Amino acid sequence: MVEMTGRSLFSVEALRSTPDEGTVAEFRAKVRAAGQEWTGKEPDDLVELLCQAAAGDPRLAAIVRAGGGLLHDFLDGYRQRHTADVPRDPAGELADGHPLPPAVTEGLTPRYLIAVARLAEPGRHMAALRAVAGEDALLTHRDGDIVLFIPAAGPGSGERSVTRLTQCLDGKGWLATAERDRARLVDGLDEACYVLRLVVAGLRPSGAYTISDVLVEYAVTLNEKVRTDLAAMIRPLRAHKVLWETLTAFIDSDYSKNRTARSLFIHRSTLDYRLRRIEDVTGCDPTSGRGAQTLSAAVIAEALQG
Repeated sequence: MVEMTGRSLFSVEALRSTPDEGTVAEFRAKVRAAGQEWTGKEPDDLVELLCQAAAGDPRLAAIVRAGGGLLHDFLDGYRQRHTADVPRDPAGELADGHPLPPAVTEGLTPRYLIAVARLAEPGRHMAALRAVAGEDALLTHRDGDIVLFIPAAGPGSGERSVTRLTQCLDGKGWLATAERDRARLVDGLDEACYVLRLVVAGLRPSGAYTISDVLVEYAVTLNEKVRTDLAAMIRPLRAHKVLWETLTAFIDSDYSKNRTARSLFIHRSTLDYRLRRIEDVTGCDPTSGRGAQTLSAAVIAEALQG
């Protein structure tokens, strides 16, 4: 007998002498009785128990150990195949554009709502987002954000999901969404992620957004030269902390002087002076429509480059 990796491999000679039918029948009865008592999980445990049932008959013991070795090898192969075929993070594989095994893709729906959430308190709201997304949703993470692939069940289902997901934010985070067929999930994820970056960089309030909410910013910042020029134009304002805070508060207040002055706890005349100084530094008048739009895009471009 030769020992290899915890399993006994008998020679062929030990198996040439076959037990008579009566002995085999008696042994099978003992095997059934052993099966009723077995509580182990590993093949080696089972082999040892069956060897006890062999009652010292070397021929039966040889059959048990040879069969146990085959069972062990079979299960090893099965586990390796099973582990290789089922990815631990199918949503992550989809997000990276990696192909999934047919056994996994067959369970996917044709179309998905892609939701990317940035939460102020991820631990607090994660469970709520997961519950709203449903059991069939796939979840992963990218750059600290939560990514959900939610099956689009039919017309209007995406809007209902967005409404419920937005409620989970509790006014303390952002949600960017896109909808795509299964084959274009990466494209939809790229869109949603970029929308989220624009929303956060643009100082938008907590809520849910799609590309339609940031069309101007999207178009402007996708052009690398325009993005670089805008960032260069507004970067000198960074050296003036008070002026930078004033501009961001002005944008955050939707260009309302009254709301901006109240948020900064300053007089209107002080605000007017600061807005003029912003124009001196940047060359853009924040109180004009074109100037406000340019400065808003510049703030986003500068944030994206940072």
